[in-house]
Amino acid sequence: MKKVFATVWFIWLGLVLATPPALAQYGIGQQVEMPSQTGMPSGSPELLKQIGVTQNLGAQLPLDVQLRDETGQERPLRTYFTDKPVILAPVYFTCPMLCTQIINGLIKGLREVHYTPGQDFEVVIVSIDPRETAELAAGKKQSYLKRYGRPGTEGGWHFLTGREEEVSRLAAALGFRYAWDEATQQYAHASAIMVATPQGQLSHYFYGVEYRPNDLRFALIQSSQGKIGSPVEQVLLYCFHYDPVTGRYTPLILTAVKIFAVLTVLLLGSLIGYFLWQERKERQALAAGSTTANAG
Repeated sequence: MKKVFATVWFIWLGLVLATPPALAQYGIGQQVEMPSQTGMPSGSPELLKQIGVTQNLGAQLPLDVQLRDETGQERPLRTYFTDKPVILAPVYFTCPMLCTQIINGLIKGLREVHYTPGQDFEVVIVSIDPRETAELAAGKKQSYLKRYGRPGTEGGWHFLTGREEEVSRLAAALGFRYAWDEATQQYAHASAIMVATPQGQLSHYFYGVEYRPNDLRFALIQSSQGKIGSPVEQVLLYCFHYDPVTGRYTPLILTAVKIFAVLTVLLLGSLIGYFLWQERKERQALAAGSTTANAG
């Protein structure tokens, strides 16, 4: 039996040591430069140097930034951070191309996520153009909510505008760099959305104009800190890894191997326990038989 125990121990140790730890999540203060599609109409090399996205994962957003909601009421950003994760999209509402694609891509992805804006998470879409008004934001909100097609979720969508210094401060915290293109009278910017925890810490970045529903779902589950997500979905997170370089969740085979290894050890342990119990019963039966024979 000692040999069996030794064999199980070495199998378990070998599986653990042979399986390197999962790619670590980027922690507070670590920055990842993220390639992204850009809305740069003029193609100026100088503008290219000014725009982009730096992932400030784990960084705290300035929740005291003052922004106007669709009614024109100025409120601090913390208004939208309660006990839910928040999706943020820096865009501008009169953008002739890329921003529309970003919001449409977000809506398309969220349509297939069964969580509800306002109930499970918040969506904060902020204009980087200080000239844009609350009236314009209100019109855009109504248009996009119609496209989203889920009545009763209006309270979870926030289309905000603000003064240049306030918006710039938020954009800097997001790592979102943009520039005014004088030649075309448009903003040059990258295409990216972010997810933050209820406390306002940046947890995920997704770029491009298409956002996979599962990526959004897993990001909301992780960022909610256990407040949303079924037990099955929580377990699924152990099999997927958020890669900040690609801005996507990928299957985490190494974690699956580890889980399999643990289950194997548990199974072997159960079998060993069963065999020990059987052996003990046989010894007790033999001992009882020997006692009876001696007494006779």
